[in-house]
Amino acid sequence: MNILYLCHRIPFPPDKGDKIRSYHQIEDLARRHRLHVITFVEGDADERHVPALRERCASLSVAKRGRFGTAAKAALALLAREPASVRCFHSGELVRAVDRILASEPIDLVLVFSSAMAQYALAWNRGARVIDFVDVDSEKWRAYAEATRGPMAWIYRLEGERLRRYDLAIARAFDRSIFVSRAEGDLFRRLGAEGPIDVIPMGVDLDAFRPAHGTEGSRAPEIVFVGMMNYFPNVDAVTHFAVDILPLVQKCVPDARFTIIGRAPSGRVRALANRRGVTVTGSVEDVRPYLRRAAVAVAPFRISRGMQSKVLEAMASGLPVIGSSLAFQGIPAGEEGGVESADTADSFAAAVIRLLQNPALRRARGERARAYVERHHRWSDQAAALEALLRQSVNDTASSSGP
Repeated sequence: MNILYLCHRIPFPPDKGDKIRSYHQIEDLARRHRLHVITFVEGDADERHVPALRERCASLSVAKRGRFGTAAKAALALLAREPASVRCFHSGELVRAVDRILASEPIDLVLVFSSAMAQYALAWNRGARVIDFVDVDSEKWRAYAEATRGPMAWIYRLEGERLRRYDLAIARAFDRSIFVSRAEGDLFRRLGAEGPIDVIPMGVDLDAFRPAHGTEGSRAPEIVFVGMMNYFPNVDAVTHFAVDILPLVQKCVPDARFTIIGRAPSGRVRALANRRGVTVTGSVEDVRPYLRRAAVAVAPFRISRGMQSKVLEAMASGLPVIGSSLAFQGIPAGEEGGVESADTADSFAAAVIRLLQNPALRRARGERARAYVERHHRWSDQAAALEALLRQSVNDTASSSGP
């Protein structure tokens, strides 16, 4: 097939949830089909990866996004009564790139990653159109509004309402909608979505993330969190753990320490390093050594959507994971999958203490976590599901258009 793939960020390096998912989609589709990718880059760090992506594609077009231009577009969106999430990804350069591909290539299908990029495919109706929403992003903005006060709460709520209406319109226009979990798909349906909704979970690189066998009993009482550390839900999660939960843990396990791993820590996150037992690493070349030496991974989210790739990577590394129920809304593993939910500071601390004090329990939970992701989150399985869905979409569109 000839596929036009539109994604809002260049998926290199695949070091955060959306980039990991789009990276694996591109890697697999490019081996099977003529894949034309159109995307954005943000700064020199992104541009360095353009040649690597170009090697994988039949064609590649990129446009730059700058902070000033993005802020200006967000302000214009407020006045124009459209979602800022969409307006911020509008580019005349990409409009022209899409037009060139659609005019010069016999495109069978357009695959859109993130609803912000759907705007480039709305006028095309000569083949199948499939969108991977990943999660119900409008609900994230609603959650931001509930967690914020003042004018920003009003802006977040407005963005959530506008994006919900926009996403529902996109789902009606496209042939199929994909979500990362059944919970997200069901939520979108309750919000009023029409049309087919499919679920393709996140995968995890099971070769890259592997357990460090033989060290469980000797590990220090180290608790880890991995994520992009200027992202609001992550900032809130680690602050909640460091301030409200870790001191309770340290009453029973005095040498317990909490390591926060991830790029671009905000000022609020950097300040947590002043607390007893807290380390903020900032950017690291490889998170795997930190996972291998840790005893427990935590996901104390109070704002979360979809399926957390960093939770899956911890599970693949043989780590037991304690998280809020929000952290596992897309991963219905339960204790048989090596994870445990806790939604109060006391219950969360008690769950962490049990694991820190019981190496045998940690080992058993870690083994179950690894087995769970091996059964349910192989990228090869997700690739096969996407391939079947895309082929079915193309066949259905051809049948409906007639001879």
